Amino acid sequence: MKSNAIFALCLAFAGAAASAGCSMLLEDNSAVYSTAPGKYSFLDCPNLSKRAEVNSKRTAELTALMQRTSQDPIGPFVSNMVYRDEFNVVQADQQAIRQAADEKRCAPDLMKTKPESLGPMH
Repeated sequence: MKSNAIFALCLAFAGAAASAGCSMLLEDNSAVYSTAPGKYSFLDCPNLSKRAEVNSKRTAELTALMQRTSQDPIGPFVSNMVYRDEFNVVQADQQAIRQAADEKRCAPDLMKTKPESLGPMH
């Protein structure tokens, strides 16, 4: 009975370790997460600015959640499984918004949001 519990626990940790690499931090030139081409090309500069602001706020929320969960021993695993994919999608959207703003030559003060970065998870 006790050996079955130990086996189940080992199996759970092995599964966790195997799936830990499924989520990764989006790098600037990564094509792993990307938005549909032209997704934001129909928006004008003020609307691009609004979208960038919404994405920036969501990035800050996700960053805070990821940092809070990483305080627990199993927190980095939970953080990667729950929040990392959405964080990467929001970052890819933010890059697409910046690219659309550059193509439309929007004023830099409209796109004043800075990309949020997330340090390594320990």
